[in-house]
Amino acid sequence: MMKIIESPVEYQERHELGALPGVTESVAGIKGSFVVMHGVVGCTMAANHLKSAGPVVAGNVLPVFETGVGPSEAIMGRNEEMVKRWVRWGMKKMKGKGKLGWIVTSDAPSIIEDDIVTVAREMEKEFNIPFIAMDTSGFLGGFNRGAEMSWCAVLNRFGTDSADKEGINILGPQLMGSKNWPNDINEIVRLLRAADVKINHLVFQDLGVEQLGELTRAKTNYILSCEDFSDFEEKAEDLGMEVWGQDLVLPVGLHNTEEWYLTIAERFGDVEKAKAQMKKDMSEVKKIVQFNYNSTWAQLSLFGKHVGVYGYSPFAVALARSLFYDYNMRPTVIGLLSETSEGLKKAEKLLEPMADYLDFEVMENPALHQYGQKIKEARVDFSIGMRQDRAHTESLNIPHLNMTGPYYFNQFNFVPWPYMGVRGSLYLLSDLWEVVNRSVLSQPDVWRMHAYHSRDEACACAQA
Repeated sequence: MMKIIESPVEYQERHELGALPGVTESVAGIKGSFVVMHGVVGCTMAANHLKSAGPVVAGNVLPVFETGVGPSEAIMGRNEEMVKRWVRWGMKKMKGKGKLGWIVTSDAPSIIEDDIVTVAREMEKEFNIPFIAMDTSGFLGGFNRGAEMSWCAVLNRFGTDSADKEGINILGPQLMGSKNWPNDINEIVRLLRAADVKINHLVFQDLGVEQLGELTRAKTNYILSCEDFSDFEEKAEDLGMEVWGQDLVLPVGLHNTEEWYLTIAERFGDVEKAKAQMKKDMSEVKKIVQFNYNSTWAQLSLFGKHVGVYGYSPFAVALARSLFYDYNMRPTVIGLLSETSEGLKKAEKLLEPMADYLDFEVMENPALHQYGQKIKEARVDFSIGMRQDRAHTESLNIPHLNMTGPYYFNQFNFVPWPYMGVRGSLYLLSDLWEVVNRSVLSQPDVWRMHAYHSRDEACACAQA
C-alpha cells in the first residue's frame, strides 16, 4: 500500500535553487556564450558553483561576470551603466570569442527594475552579436523554471519552423536529480544511439551558437523531468514540435532501464537493437560479478534493508524502484521534492506498481525535520539523500548516503561511470554497499560500547 503524506506547511526549509542558477547551468553548454549576472555576490554564488557541472565535463567552461550590486546601488537603482561596463569588460575578456551574451538578474535588481532589456538591445548594436536579457529572480520560480526560461528564450530568438522534422532533442539532464548526472547523461545518449534513436541535440551540451537554430529540426522534445513546463510546451507546439516522455521513468537499474529503453526504442528507434544492447551490457556486468565473492556478499547484505529516499522526484522515484525491483530492498519512506504539483503526481504514478507488494509512505515536499522524524519512526537502516539533509539525518543516528541532489559540493566521482543503464548498476551497487558496510554491518555503536575503558572512565560513566 502507498500512503501519500502532503506537506502541512507552506514554508519548507529544504535546499532550493532559484531561477538564476537554473538558467546559468542550462546555458553553460553553449560554446561561445557568456553571462553577465546583475546581482549581489551572495545571490550569484550558487550559479557560479553550478556552472562547473556537466558542461565542463564536456569541455566547455561558461565565462561569468558579476556586477556585484551593493547596498547603495540596490537602494538608488538606475544601474544600467554599471551593467554596460560589465558587458564591455566581458567582451574584452572573451577576446573575440563571445558569440552570445546573457544578461540575468538576481532579486534586488529585479525588484528595483533595472532595465536590462534596453541594455541588451544597445549592447547588441555595439558588438553585433545576440544578447538575451532575462529576469531570473528567485521569487519568479525555481531551478526547473530557470531552465525552462532559457529553453524558451533560445527558441524565441533562434527558432524557426522547419518543415522536415526528425529525431529528438534531449532536454534537462541537470534536472534529473542525480548528483552524477554529467556521467548519467552520457550513458543515456550511448544507449539511445545504440538503438538507432536519432538525437538532434542535447540541450544544451557542447553546442555552438550557430547550432541553436537547429533545435527546431527535431520532431520531439524529450524532457528528463516530470515537472510542468507548460510555457515551453506551448512554444514548441507553435514551432511544430511535440513534448514527450515526462511520465517515463529514468533508466536507473535493470528493471527501469528495460522499461525505459524498450519504450523509447519502440517509438523512435529499433527495439531489436535495444534488446541486443541490453544483452551485451548484461554480459559485461555478468563477467564482472558472477565469480566475484565480494559482489555476492554485497548483494546479500543489501537484501531486505529498510531505506529512506529523499531527493528531487525524477531520480528519487527511479532510485526507489531500483532498490525494490533490483536489490530486494524496502524503500519504506520516500521524500519527493518538486516545484509543481504535476511533477509530484507523475512521480507518484510511477511508484504505484510497488504498492501491490510493499507498504511505503510518500512525502510531498517534506521539510527536513518532517522527513527526519518519519525515517526515525520507520526505523530505516539508512537514508539516501543529498548533502543538504545529511547533517540532520546523521544527528538522528541514521546512516546517510549522498546520492541525490544537484552537482554542488557533493560530487567527487571523477571516474566517468554512470548510475544509469545496465552498466550503471555496478556503480549503484558499489555506493549502496559502501553505506551498508560502513554503517550497518560494522555496527559502530556496538564497537564503541565494547571498547576498552579505564577504571576511572568506567566509574565516571556509571555515575553519569
